Parts: sequence; structure tokens; C-alpha cells
Amino acid sequence: MRTDGPIDRIVSILEDSKAFRQVNSPIRIGNVPFEFAAVLLGTGKNPDLVLVIDTLNEDVQRTRQKIGGLGRAMDVVGSRRPVTAILAGPRPDEATLESIARVCRVLPVGTPTGTTGDRLLQDWLSVLLPLNLPSQTSLAADPVGEVRRLMPDGIDQELSNAILHAAPRGAPAVQAELKRRLSTPLAQADERLEAERSETSE
Repeated sequence: MRTDGPIDRIVSILEDSKAFRQVNSPIRIGNVPFEFAAVLLGTGKNPDLVLVIDTLNEDVQRTRQKIGGLGRAMDVVGSRRPVTAILAGPRPDEATLESIARVCRVLPVGTPTGTTGDRLLQDWLSVLLPLNLPSQTSLAADPVGEVRRLMPDGIDQELSNAILHAAPRGAPAVQAELKRRLSTPLAQADERLEAERSETSE
């Protein structure tokens, strides 16, 4: 992944997924040009149009006007391509975000920095990325073992063991186990609180 600026990092993540390719900006909708920091189109059967906007160097109200104009131009040409605006830099005010959200999906990602920032950026952009599923062969052989292997480090082992033990009995069994696990500490806390109240009142 490139590590220059947030715009380049966003483009890099999307292009590395093979689901998007960058196109030259400005793009033309009908005969009207629209310029953004970066523009990407979905590849294959992915119809998405992604606009990457630098809110640090571009006036937010101008951005809102451009996105509104782009939406109207797409309506005129009859385009049904889904549009996502990724806002890199300072987060605009809520009124501006709501206005842009009337035209397209909005992903304000801020200005993430460092390795942690790259992971956050990957998470924020995951809604646009292909879902990588484990191979069906390994799942068919040992689905519970495969789920256990994919669990993140640091997860509560007692809880994960209980959930995985309930999994073969279906979703209701897992839900019941989760409810039991969540209810028990709360019930114990209520009992302690009641005991403390009794001691205080004596």
C-alpha cells in the first residue's frame, strides 16, 4: 500500500482490491465535466462510481454543489450507477453531510495516519470491497474449527467455546447462550447491590 497522502492511500486500497480502477478526473456526465481529487469506477459487474474528495483543500460548499450537479446530470442521462463520495480530511458539518447523502452514499474517513490509520481506513472502506469468504472445502470439512481459527486474538476463550459448542444446534441455541452469558453478570451485580443496600439499612 502507498503511504503518501490520504487520497493516494484510499485509491491504493480500492485498486488493490481489484474491484475498482481509477479514471481521469474530470469525468464527463453527458457534456458536463466534474472534477474531484480522484474518481474510480467498479470493474467487472461492479457498477459503483466512487468520488474521492479532499475536504482539506476544497471548499465544502463547492463540493456539495458539485455532487448535487453530478446527481442531476446522472438523472438526465438515465444513469443508475450507485455513487459513493469518500470525504478525506476535516469532517463537514452535519447539514452538509445530510445534503450530500441525499444524492449519494457518504463515507467521511477523516485523516487517518500511521499503521493504525491504515487499518481504520481499510475498515471504513470495507463496505465497498469484495467480501473474502473462506474456502468451501475447509468449511465443509470442519466448519466450527474454521470459525475458531478465524477468530481474532484476545477474544474471551470461555465465551467463544460456549458459543461454538452451541453453534451446531443452530441460531436459537447461540442466542440463548449469549443471553445467558450476558444476563449472569448483570444478575450477580444486582444481587451484590441488593446485599449492599441491606447492609446499609441495618
